Amino acid sequence: MQDNFTQLGILNKNEISRFKISLIKSTLNENIKRVLTQLGLNSYAKFNFNDLTIPDSKLALLAIEEANDIYNPILLKHCYRTFFWSAGIAISEGIKTDNELLFISSILHDSGLTDKHNHICSQQCFANYGGDYAKNFVLKNGMDTNNANLVKKAIDLHLYPNVDKVKFGNEAYLLSKGAAMDVIGSHYFQLPNEFIKATHKKYSRIDFKDDIIQTIEELKHKENTRADILYKMGFNKLANKNRLDTNY
Repeated sequence: MQDNFTQLGILNKNEISRFKISLIKSTLNENIKRVLTQLGLNSYAKFNFNDLTIPDSKLALLAIEEANDIYNPILLKHCYRTFFWSAGIAISEGIKTDNELLFISSILHDSGLTDKHNHICSQQCFANYGGDYAKNFVLKNGMDTNNANLVKKAIDLHLYPNVDKVKFGNEAYLLSKGAAMDVIGSHYFQLPNEFIKATHKKYSRIDFKDDIIQTIEELKHKENTRADILYKMGFNKLANKNRLDTNY
């Protein structure tokens, strides 16, 4: 499912059905894992905020400059939090990842929702646009094609609840989980409470819930893109129930 839709990210009837089924299955699996964790039958590695660092490579710094230029402060902090959740989940699950690729994918993953670029939402999926945008950015600034394609694929797929890390890479798998955690609260139980609190202290989520709901509701997303489908399936209810906005 995850690599058959058009380059514009417009799903056909079968792809829409599979996307909806994957959302339902993901919710069920999430609930099972959460209960098992609460019962002490499942556990994740422990760590703290200082165990994670933002890469200081030339490309990472250029990506930060780009993010500062295109995002409003609320969306920018969302992208930083997405990186920390994604990188934290990598530690909690013992997954090896390229920190630079994960950071660049995280910090640029919502470029299609920015005021500078969101005119494309009525024409194509913002995630696919963001993947192309990020790929062109990193290629222009010296990244090799293979890694640039990994960045593109991670951003392309970040709206899917289940991304095959063997097929698409650890960064794509982690970005989808980190973005979902920040937007609707998925996977929170995999990360230490103090880590979550420290991340929020550094990158506040004040006004984020209202901003992301407005973004999904008012941008007139192209019909049959994933954002359009999520909206029709009750995205605002999921975002409103995000426990990160009340428990941390």
